[in-house]
Amino acid sequence: MSQNTISSAGEFLSVVRTLRKNWGLSEEKELWFRAEDESFRNTLLQPRLYRPREGKPAKRVEQLLKIEGDLYDEFERCAAQLCDFRPGEDWEWEWYFLMQHHGVPTRLLDWTDGGLIALHFAVRDKSAAKGHKPLVFILDPYWLNEILKNHSDRSDAKRRWRKLDDKNPSPNFDEEDWERLYLPAEEDDFKEKLLDTPAIPLLWDSPHVTRRIAAQRSRFMIFGSVPTWLSDMLKRKDKSTRLEVVCIEPSAIPGIRHELKDAGVTESVIFPDLDGLGRELNQAWETLPQGTGL
Repeated sequence: MSQNTISSAGEFLSVVRTLRKNWGLSEEKELWFRAEDESFRNTLLQPRLYRPREGKPAKRVEQLLKIEGDLYDEFERCAAQLCDFRPGEDWEWEWYFLMQHHGVPTRLLDWTDGGLIALHFAVRDKSAAKGHKPLVFILDPYWLNEILKNHSDRSDAKRRWRKLDDKNPSPNFDEEDWERLYLPAEEDDFKEKLLDTPAIPLLWDSPHVTRRIAAQRSRFMIFGSVPTWLSDMLKRKDKSTRLEVVCIEPSAIPGIRHELKDAGVTESVIFPDLDGLGRELNQAWETLPQGTGL
């Protein structure tokens, strides 16, 4: 894995174009992007559920999976009265994505197929004075999906799913439903080893269940039971790895924000609601020279 440092939105797009060319990725295929911060160096590319809370000891994965299941049950129980969302056939997945998007800790690691959207997330709350470099990770999801598709852990997950049907036959059994092993587990699920969460992550073409998810061009990676699976890949010195990181010079943050605004990538576009508009106007007010209007 190499590392690129940029000082403008133009330089960022140049890196993206170079990576697409070097990886031989055709124009109709999408790259995935994710914003993070250098200050999280010990938990880079890990979903929030697996990141220890500040000042708190890390919990075992088994404990975290049970906590996630409890949070999922409570979110599903309470959220229906608070939103206009009407679940469809895949309601269990839809509630899971919705839960993640509203800040509940999950095993979901959110990405976007919009490079400038990720760049916006990287610099939106950052100050040049803090000194930590914002980061944007760039991934070829097709390359990673091939690795995951041929992984022995996926074969094991499918085998366990078929064995579960042999143990408890169902007329509605579908071999493709093995991906349900990635859903938050219920209390009784932990008693059945065949229902264990797979180790490797799963790439998911997420449904656009809200305007916000659609506006952010969201893509999701559902982690399994290994929190460091992706960050371990990042640490390898393998030139064939199609996962790169772009570092942003802290001093360039104000200029990049202006470039993004000129390109129409603003808070109210990415968060198409009154809260997003309010934050955008507040950002404009904070950068306004004294004694002038908008």
